[in-house]
Amino acid sequence: MKKHLIIIFSAASLILSACSKEDIQEEQATAQAEVNSSDQTTEPADDSKKDTQETATPSEENTTSEPQTNSEDPPEGEDKEYITSNHQFVASEVTNLSEKEVSTFWGEPQRSEEIKFRYSGTTKFVPAVVHYYMDEKYAVTFVEGKAARLVYSVIDEEILFDEEKIRALELAGLPIDVEETTDTDTAFVWTELGDVHQVTMFSKGEFVDYLYIILDEAYK
Repeated sequence: MKKHLIIIFSAASLILSACSKEDIQEEQATAQAEVNSSDQTTEPADDSKKDTQETATPSEENTTSEPQTNSEDPPEGEDKEYITSNHQFVASEVTNLSEKEVSTFWGEPQRSEEIKFRYSGTTKFVPAVVHYYMDEKYAVTFVEGKAARLVYSVIDEEILFDEEKIRALELAGLPIDVEETTDTDTAFVWTELGDVHQVTMFSKGEFVDYLYIILDEAYK
């Protein structure tokens, strides 16, 4: 009898143990499923955030890399309004050019003359050279290697000194609507005319003879 009781008690213990083990496994399975479900819920949010960051980056780059332009800057190479199709050259464009640069549009000088140049208001003399171009139509004085003064002989046509003087200015690419500062029987003088310091027009008889142009105030 005692042996039977022991067998029955052992069987009951095994049954209870099996049930307990199954409950534990079931609880573990449920907990794991909840973890997996939580991971699946949060991962798409991370991917969405990553996509948002990746799409935002190009936009930021485009914003910072756009070139900045100044709409107030004048177009390069724009002609001065006062220069007409009748001009033979533009006096201001000769200012401070080198001998080599002047030769690019008037050719090599036909003759040259070495002189001494004195700066205005000083006793300082420096070596200078005068080059004559185009059958002495143009004579440029170079001081320390820079074009400082220009003599333009109006030899292509006869221009009346009193009535047609503005035509000579027009040929030199200078404004024609500015009053002269000095008016004599043999000369007209303009200052600060067309981006050059001074222009003096001399006459020969009743016609314009030549323009004496001080290109830069430093060489007055």
